[in-house]
Amino acid sequence: MMISYIKQQKFDSKPLIFSIVLLLTVVNPLVENIEFYSPVAYMIAHYIVYFSGIYIGYKYFKSNLIILIIGLIPAILWHIPYFFALGAAFVIYRIILEITLFLGGLFVGSAIKYIKFYLKITLFALWMLGDSALAIIFIVSDPIYSNVDYRFSPYPPSSLPLAGVAMFIVMNIFLAYVLSKYIKSLLG
Repeated sequence: MMISYIKQQKFDSKPLIFSIVLLLTVVNPLVENIEFYSPVAYMIAHYIVYFSGIYIGYKYFKSNLIILIIGLIPAILWHIPYFFALGAAFVIYRIILEITLFLGGLFVGSAIKYIKFYLKITLFALWMLGDSALAIIFIVSDPIYSNVDYRFSPYPPSSLPLAGVAMFIVMNIFLAYVLSKYIKSLLG
């Protein structure tokens, strides 16, 4: 099995509409333009695009661990400094970034309810660890993600700390949501 549609008695369009609305909040000319000079907007857009794919995948599709691993590749790739700078600087790479992040999210979402609990916890912990490391790199203004190391990058080191803080805020909101859902499931 690769990836397949979950047949439902009655199609529920609400998750699809919600995801499309989320996507349109960041995939539009105004926000795309802001992303050329704001790493905060760029990183928040990454979260929204990937989450939209996860939500659609979770609600409408099912797959397996192999598809999940394939879905993780874009999220990792686009946060390697060189690719991060390409997506930030050039429209064509931004388009590729957004399409692959969305599809990667869809793949992850399609597999997440079909994998074992310990793997879900492991993936969640690795995401928190990886994003925390990236946020710290941003907060200390390390030039590896800036136009100091990649001349074509639109971001000077001084623009990165706020992006790191925004990432910690997003991670903590998501952590609170996950913990509340888990506690609710324990309490019945």
